[in-house]
Amino acid sequence: MAQWYFDEDGDLSLLDGKTIGIFGYGNQGRSQALNMRDNGAAVIVGSRSDSSAEQSKADGFETLPLADAASRSDILFILVPDEIMPRVMAEHIEPGLDAGNTLVFASGYNIHFEKIKPRPDVNVVMIAPRMIGRGVREKFVDGTGYPSLVAVHQDATGNAHDVLIALSKAVGSTLMGVIESSFEEETVVDLFAEQSGYLHAVRRSYEALTEAGCSPEAVMLELYASGELREAADYMMELGLFEQMKLHSRTSQYGQIVYGRPSPEEEEADKQRLREVIAKIKDGRFAAKWTEVQENGSVELEDGRQAMHDHPMMVQERALYKRLGRL
Repeated sequence: MAQWYFDEDGDLSLLDGKTIGIFGYGNQGRSQALNMRDNGAAVIVGSRSDSSAEQSKADGFETLPLADAASRSDILFILVPDEIMPRVMAEHIEPGLDAGNTLVFASGYNIHFEKIKPRPDVNVVMIAPRMIGRGVREKFVDGTGYPSLVAVHQDATGNAHDVLIALSKAVGSTLMGVIESSFEEETVVDLFAEQSGYLHAVRRSYEALTEAGCSPEAVMLELYASGELREAADYMMELGLFEQMKLHSRTSQYGQIVYGRPSPEEEEADKQRLREVIAKIKDGRFAAKWTEVQENGSVELEDGRQAMHDHPMMVQERALYKRLGRL
């Protein structure tokens, strides 16, 4: 069983006299900065002169160029996108680091795949919220909190773990509880959730149903567009994956739990596919491919986006969403 930590385990006094720098004032950065300030932490923002800098200034944070903020900070939250993080670290942050500083990452990707190799005299920890950025703020304000995976990758000061739990409390996650993890585990589960194939499974379902004569509108509303799926997801969160089925009709229960379950052979075949997804993550094949794609100008990603944009399902979706007043 994983080790959990809650509010009573975090000592905010460990942050006294420390300056916390936020690098990447997007949805996560803004929410975490606001939460920490509300908990009494001294927070500054490192940013380029862009809309996020204007937002951080409007929120009342001292906002500095990246390098200046790095040299001022004792604890640095590295929240810029994964693909630009190594360059931002090398060019703007690492030159300003001091021994004993703490680097905080929100995902394990760049550390696990050694895209970033921090110097040995700094702490390297992770607070990875299992919550979108807006929810990080909302769940703090309403007092419920949100779960995070946390880990220490490098302990240069001897108290990196205590600092990690204090920071987890400061950002509001120990209200619900944080779970001891590792940079590798967070990377594997995060990438797996993105690569297991859900989006294309929905697309295939749309294709099969429209081929069977169902209207595009009826199919999309049933599969996702009505918002019913979001309600079901809320019940999954509150009650559990199978327990929430009790809120469905008995016809739905039988169809989902019993009749719709694949045969043992089909389940094993799909599990084998999922094992291969995990293997490609763990052995670095995905990371190598993604690096190659970026180095080639992300053409493959743009081609994929364009292909989906032009797919008949997306054409019909735009028409439906316009009719629903969403576009």
